[in-house]
Amino acid sequence: MQISRNRNAGVVALEFIFILPLLIGLLYGALVYGLLFFHKLEMQQVVDRASSSVFFLDRRQHQTFSDEVVAHSKASLGKLVAGLPTRLRTRLSEQVCENVSSGGVDMLECRLSADGTKPFLPQLKLGFLGSFPPQPAELSVTAAVAF
Repeated sequence: MQISRNRNAGVVALEFIFILPLLIGLLYGALVYGLLFFHKLEMQQVVDRASSSVFFLDRRQHQTFSDEVVAHSKASLGKLVAGLPTRLRTRLSEQVCENVSSGGVDMLECRLSADGTKPFLPQLKLGFLGSFPPQPAELSVTAAVAF
C-alpha cells in the first residue's frame, strides 16, 4: 500500500507542473484585459464629460454658437485629459473635438485615441506562437452630442 501511495503523489506533482503555467497564464491574461478595459473606461468618461460640458452654454449669448461649442469642449477635454493617469496620457495620439454634420443635424464629436504599438502591459514572448496576451494596436473612444 505504501508504494502505491508514493506513485500517486508523483502523478499529482506531475499534473500540478503541467497545470500551473496554464493557470498563471489565465490569471495574467485576465489582469491585462481588466486593465485595458479600465483604461478605456477612463478615456470614455473624459470624452463623455467634455462633450456634455457644452450643455451649460447659453445659445443666446453667442452669435457663432457652433464655434463656441467646439472651443468650450476642446478646453474641457484638455483639462480632463490632464487628469488622466500618466501611463495613459503619454500614449494619446488623438485628442479632438469637432463639429460633425449627420443627416442635417449638427453634432459635437469628441475623440481620444491611445497608441498601442508598444504594448500597454508586458507581454510574454512564446516563440512561433507570438506574444501573450494579445493586446490592441489602439484604444479609441468617441462621444457625440447634438446641439
